[in-house]
Amino acid sequence: MTLSPADRDAWLARWREARTGFHLDRVNPFLEVNADRMLPPGGGRVLVPLCGKSLDLAWLVARGHDVVGVELAEAAVEQLHAGLGLTPSISDRGALRSWKTDRLEILVGDIFDLDPAVTGAFHAIWDRAALIALRADDRARYAPHMLDFLGPGGRMLLCTLGYDQSKMDGPPFSVPASEVRSYFDNVLPLEKLEEKDVTDGNPRFSESGISEVLEELWLVG
Repeated sequence: MTLSPADRDAWLARWREARTGFHLDRVNPFLEVNADRMLPPGGGRVLVPLCGKSLDLAWLVARGHDVVGVELAEAAVEQLHAGLGLTPSISDRGALRSWKTDRLEILVGDIFDLDPAVTGAFHAIWDRAALIALRADDRARYAPHMLDFLGPGGRMLLCTLGYDQSKMDGPPFSVPASEVRSYFDNVLPLEKLEEKDVTDGNPRFSESGISEVLEELWLVG
């Protein structure tokens, strides 16, 4: 089961219309500090769902990891490669389209069409803004779907936001700690590593009358 047509269209429209306030113009600070918590020494395979044109991808590659991103909007993937000055080899890979350059591969298509039989297992998953981009029904499907890609001993770093959802519709959606625990607590070890107030980081929050937005970083596995 893939994303709903309405959600697919909304996501593609954001990239088409350059409404990409979620894009971070630097490497994510949580990743810089905690990458070693999820990755094996000496390099590993990293899956980055709903990756957009994140600078985290090249940062991970530069540190010796093989990185596979997944992104619905081909415009984002084009911008990523243009920004890095890369010319990818493009081919079909399962239900998705592969843009491949050395240690970086971006698979263009629906995250729910991603197949572990095609990609193989990963040492780590870096979810900076994938879970919080999905509506509740899709989040409930996404969490176990991602775990299918973790190899033995694999770990996920997961960023979430918590705020009063009644005051603003996402994305990004509020995913409270209780929801995170419902997905992972009885499956793999789960630890909250960090928490910070990011209320001032997005004008949509203050414009919606939201007084507190907490960003939380979780280690799964």
